[in-house]
Order: sequence, then C-alpha cells, then structure tokens
Amino acid sequence: MNIVGLMMTERMQEYRKKMEEKGLVQVRVWVEKQDEEFVKFIAKFCREGREKKPKKRFGRPASHHQIRLAKKIASINDLAEPEHLYNYHISLSAWMWRYGGSALDDSKG
Repeated sequence: MNIVGLMMTERMQEYRKKMEEKGLVQVRVWVEKQDEEFVKFIAKFCREGREKKPKKRFGRPASHHQIRLAKKIASINDLAEPEHLYNYHISLSAWMWRYGGSALDDSKG
C-alpha cells in the first residue's frame, strides 16, 4: 500500500472513531434497485425524532479590525456578511481564509 493509501486509512479510522464516540454505527445493506427509495425513506423517517446538535463555534468575540476585514472580503466576493461569526474569532478567521482574506493587500484598514 502506498503512502496515500495509508493516510486515507488513518483518516478513515479517525472518522469512524469519531462517529462511534457520537453513538453512531455504520450499517451497509444491499437491497434490490427497486427497494432503494423505500429503504432511504425508512432510514430518514427513523432519524426525524433526533435533535441535531448545534455546531460548535470557537474563540472570543472578533476584533473591530477583523469585522471590518470580513465585511471587505464579503463585498469583494459578493457574499453576505458573516454576522453569525462575529462572536467567534477563530471561526471568523476560517471564513476569511476560505474566501481569500490573506490575499488582500490593504488588510490594515
């Protein structure tokens, strides 16, 4: 097995461990093509009673400079402002990185 295969195996093991910690198990079922939609419907129906956990956000509130920079990135990329992230500087930083905040020349203003 090459290095990429080993990395993918490790990544999959980490993912499976994470899912098991959440109390989930992987189930693989082979069904006839004609039953596919029915099985998917049943699985979805069984999940409806579960409450989804809210996504965790990390960090302290963003600084005024970070908020200004995020607004600038949003306007350059024609995106909605990430107001929901203004209380979480680490999540806001990830959003800014995703949409090209590191490439701004005038990041001080």
